[in-house]
Amino acid sequence: MGPDQQLEHMSKALNLTDDQKSQIKPILQDRQKQMESLRSDTSLSPEDRRSKARSLMQDSNAKIIAVLNDEQKTKFKEMQSRMREHRGPPGGAPNAPSGPPPQ
Repeated sequence: MGPDQQLEHMSKALNLTDDQKSQIKPILQDRQKQMESLRSDTSLSPEDRRSKARSLMQDSNAKIIAVLNDEQKTKFKEMQSRMREHRGPPGGAPNAPSGPPPQ
C-alpha cells in the first residue's frame, strides 16, 4: 500500500482531521522513500535490512502517534497489534504448516 492508500485507510479507521492528515502524509511518504532505499541497498544482509526496516517503522509510527489524540492512539496501537498478528512471528513462518503433511 502506498502512502496515499495508507493515509486513506488510517483516515477512515481513526477519523483523522484534515490537519492530522496534512501532518501524517509526509511521514508516510518519507517512510516509503526510506523503505525503497533500504530494499535497493544490496550491501546489507537480510537481517540488517529487517532490523533497519523495523527501526524505521517504529520511528515513523512514533511520529504518527504524536499527531493523534488519546482515543486515536489507542485505535492505532490496536491496528498495529492486529497487523503483527497477521504477519506471524518475526523472521519466521506462521505456526501453521503450509501444504500437505509429510508422509
